[in-house]
Amino acid sequence: MRIAPIAPPYSADVQAQFDQLPASWQPPFEHFKVLARDPRLLRAYRLGSVAYLEPTHLTIRQREVFLLRVTGRCRNAFEWCLRAHYFADDAGITEAQMRASVHGNADDICWEAGDRVLIHLADELHDTASISDALWPEVREAFSEEAILQLLLLAGHYRTNAYVAVGLRVPVDPRVKRPFPAA
Repeated sequence: MRIAPIAPPYSADVQAQFDQLPASWQPPFEHFKVLARDPRLLRAYRLGSVAYLEPTHLTIRQREVFLLRVTGRCRNAFEWCLRAHYFADDAGITEAQMRASVHGNADDICWEAGDRVLIHLADELHDTASISDALWPEVREAFSEEAILQLLLLAGHYRTNAYVAVGLRVPVDPRVKRPFPAA
């Protein structure tokens, strides 16, 4: 890693923030410990990451298809592997779909009809930071305005996550059991 994570004992502020993370994220993942070098940055990042928590405007499947694609397109093995490990089974995502989230496209036969608009949306946001006039009617038909806002915030947050994880070469957490798909 390019910037070392902080080590315990943590300051009271940092420990309080780590205590707010889900139990399954304990001990805190490395990117949290890197950001904790400045507790203000950790707080801003951590609060931004809750866009997918309850209440939500998306199903777990919609969220995970979208986020696997967002993290896959960013080549963010750290976060992609966490999502695959913790959420893919509950979201009903197959091994073929996990591979396609990194190396495929929306037209791959493994995707369900409802998944395709999410893949297209993730790709357009990744490539252009926008939603084209051609895609907008599909997005609008598939999702409420609140869900669209949530998707946009998720894409932005996980793009930021990629800047941290990929830019600093944060290794895949040893707790995860699904590897990032090889080319």
